[in-house]
Amino acid sequence: MASPLQQRCYELAVRASHLWISGQGAHHARELHRRLFETSVDLGAWTERAAGAPSRELFRSCIYELNTHVRLVKLWVRLLDDVGAIEPEQAVPLHELAEEIHRLVLAALRTTRDAPAEPVRNGQPLHA
Repeated sequence: MASPLQQRCYELAVRASHLWISGQGAHHARELHRRLFETSVDLGAWTERAAGAPSRELFRSCIYELNTHVRLVKLWVRLLDDVGAIEPEQAVPLHELAEEIHRLVLAALRTTRDAPAEPVRNGQPLHA
């Protein structure tokens, strides 16, 4: 079953793919939209890499990549909105979804910063 982070990243990629670009400077806006779509898809790919990571270290590395990608998604959405290439009705839900994903990513980062749990067997800590 997909995690909330996986579900939300997938939703973001789907929403980004359905944006309608309009207005003057449409060529530049299409480039921004292409970057938004690519970054959204990469965000989903890094989420899947993290979910399948064989180690805590690799998981944490993937989460750092997610943090970078979600920040880029937020940048592309802001730019598309600020240049008037997408309607506010399109930008607000995308921005809110990106913010939710960012909160999930930051929570995962905080979780991985904690010291690894001490091994336990039958409810008792194992000592080396």
